[in-house]
Amino acid sequence: MSSERCPECQLLGGHSADCSQAGGAISDKIPPSAALPKQPVSMEEADLDSVKKLKKWFLVAQTVSGESRVYDKEQFSHRVYTLGLFRTDIIRGEFTARSAVDIHAKNQYGKWSKTTLPLAEFAKKYFKLRVLYQPVWSHAMAGLQWGAKVGIGLMVLSTLIMLWSIDPTVVIIGVALIAVCFTRIWFIAVLFLVYTEFKTGTFVNVNAFVIPVIVSAITGFALGCLPGMAIGGAIGLSRRNVLPRAPDAAPEPDDIILKAFLFPLIGGVSVWVCYLFFVYPWAESYLR
Repeated sequence: MSSERCPECQLLGGHSADCSQAGGAISDKIPPSAALPKQPVSMEEADLDSVKKLKKWFLVAQTVSGESRVYDKEQFSHRVYTLGLFRTDIIRGEFTARSAVDIHAKNQYGKWSKTTLPLAEFAKKYFKLRVLYQPVWSHAMAGLQWGAKVGIGLMVLSTLIMLWSIDPTVVIIGVALIAVCFTRIWFIAVLFLVYTEFKTGTFVNVNAFVIPVIVSAITGFALGCLPGMAIGGAIGLSRRNVLPRAPDAAPEPDDIILKAFLFPLIGGVSVWVCYLFFVYPWAESYLR
């Protein structure tokens, strides 16, 4: 049997149970977290090349004991993991907020890039990590995003229903164009519109669809983001004493209740009052 070691074994420093040289088939995945031999923060090129042959995205994090650990993309994209292993290691105190995190990613052209961030900055990209350091503010920001999405969705849906009652053709063509444009194939959108014009023999006023949808999306964002932020802040405030925290997480400022709950609540109520008693009546009279 060949003595050549597989890339995974080279990374882990020994044959795994799944390796063909240990009597099994070579696994195409490394463990969610692979502890490397203790060494400086910068990994050897041979080790990096071994991981790059198996993964398209991974990070290397430096523990407080000087050990480098590899975490792969599956922990950040698969719901089963829900950042479990990396998050657990943070809670155990194996990393600090200043720990260096090297993110290695391969783009669509096969070129690798490396970005180095402190753990506290990297955690801001993922709610389940950020909440270990800023439980209230993390919930408030998540609530803002969800409130904006719900507000935009409901307002755009109501606008589409209204436009459908006026002219279904405008809605069908508009939705089709948006769907095609999201694929970034713009020439198909143009060809579709030209074909529709020649097929029907009439000019469809796209502005009759685009302008109302844009206005409704902006309105939905304004109506939903602040109430959503207030709801998220309230959830964070109610759970901050029971949620797990990073050992070195600094307490959130005393005015967090103002920034994450009271100010968004007052702002959200004010926006809704302006909309219901001023904007909506004016828009209704204008459309008439």
